[in-house]
Amino acid sequence: MSVFDSSNSNKVNQSNIKAEGHVAGRDIVTNNTHYHLPSKPIIHKENIKLRELIEEHEKEIELDSEYKEFSNKLNDFLNRKVEGKLRNLEEKLTDGDRDYIIEYAMEVKESVTKKIMLNSHYASAQKIFTYLLSNIRASFLHGVTSRIKSRKFQGYEIDDLVKEQIIEPTLASMDGCSLSIEIDEIYGLLYILTGNCYIEWD
Repeated sequence: MSVFDSSNSNKVNQSNIKAEGHVAGRDIVTNNTHYHLPSKPIIHKENIKLRELIEEHEKEIELDSEYKEFSNKLNDFLNRKVEGKLRNLEEKLTDGDRDYIIEYAMEVKESVTKKIMLNSHYASAQKIFTYLLSNIRASFLHGVTSRIKSRKFQGYEIDDLVKEQIIEPTLASMDGCSLSIEIDEIYGLLYILTGNCYIEWD
């Protein structure tokens, strides 16, 4: 039987239609519900060693003690290595196609260097900054350098990797420390290492 009634060509006879979906002679409005899994927040594993150094620093502040010596290892990080080809911060960033960030890099490098010197009379503060510089360097050399050298990654991909593997975990580990380390200062430590020939971007 035809689905159209010959008595009225404008009417649709649906009595003998079998269908899996909707059958209608007019428009159908459907309301579909879509479910999306909530994105999981990134949880950074606590750095136990750094937490111990922070606690030591807080206790030292309470004692208001002054430390007269300056750590040799920290001093090494704050001064340029002498062996090999020497390039300053601007040259290294330019060679790594990062000349657009030179002004910012110099600014945050100078800012965190001042903070290090202002807190250098605390032995615990020196230990914290030494640990941060050492840890940032190791993380960069083992997690970022190989990708830069491969030349298979875009600059923004390297940026994301640095932020995810170095900047954010370090910042999270410094939470609650009276040194009040901010994200710009973590980048400043990265550029201290860059300017003093401990890491490269090309």
